[in-house]
Amino acid sequence: AAEVRALAERLQAPVVPFRGGRGIVGDDHPLGFTCVSGFERWAETDVVVGIGSRMELSWFRWPDKPAGLKTILLDIDPRQATRLEADVAIVADAADSTAALTEAVGPQRTDRTTEFLALKAAVAERFTDVGPELEYLRAIRDVLPRDGFFVEEICQVGFASYFGFEVYSPRTFVTCGHQGTLGFGYPTALGVQAAFPGRPVVSVAGDGGFMFAAQELATAVQYGLNVVAVVFDNGYYGNVHLDQERLFEGRALGGRLRNPDFARLAETFGALGLTARTPDDLRGALDKAFAAGRPALVHVPCELGAGASPWKYLMPKSDRS
Repeated sequence: AAEVRALAERLQAPVVPFRGGRGIVGDDHPLGFTCVSGFERWAETDVVVGIGSRMELSWFRWPDKPAGLKTILLDIDPRQATRLEADVAIVADAADSTAALTEAVGPQRTDRTTEFLALKAAVAERFTDVGPELEYLRAIRDVLPRDGFFVEEICQVGFASYFGFEVYSPRTFVTCGHQGTLGFGYPTALGVQAAFPGRPVVSVAGDGGFMFAAQELATAVQYGLNVVAVVFDNGYYGNVHLDQERLFEGRALGGRLRNPDFARLAETFGALGLTARTPDDLRGALDKAFAAGRPALVHVPCELGAGASPWKYLMPKSDRS
């Protein structure tokens, strides 16, 4: 992280992670961008420096590749350069090669703090159409300490967190990455808590994803893994159902769920069970859960499709279409 930040400051270049690299440069730093604010600069990009990255954004998600774009790839795995067709490939340790590159590029460029802060603020205002998920994410960020862990999951709020949840430190935003594994979130959060017992851990999941491993509430209670699980319950495999409505003229199959009372379910395992119906309720529930010093679940009943889909920002459309 230190080497990447030094290079970014020397170049006055935005640092744009997608999932696993979030917090390498904090979102509260002028050069710490998300995938959404980064796309705002894409059309004017002439060089991409990829550092230990699969380059999912520029390789797959962002349309309209700028003419003449050059890619410099720093990676320990030589196969990555072949896969990504890098113009310049540096096969080396990320920290060592980034530090060497910083020394090679010369003096620092003109400071762009004002420009980038304005751009980031404008983008944040635009994606508020995603709606309730962002308000709930802000509530979690308000309560979770800066060094706390946020474990995402494949769900609407998880997708929105890729750009709508501020991250300040490396490796505090925990993700399954490109594999997109439904149900990984809560068991992963227990592992995070076991590794860092003195730091708070919040797991977010949809109702469908959480039910893949709801029985792990027993593990949490048995071993004192005080994860706070926030379960967003819209009664569906939401992404699947919305796709069926959008792509198949509403011919929906298998997406509607029959769920338990999640707060009562947590209590039967010996965990703390709470319910939050608004973002303010969630702030209070998280305060109570962290203070309880035991595993907790916060049930958040919500409406499917209440805001714009986060996918419009994760997979932006081409201006040429």
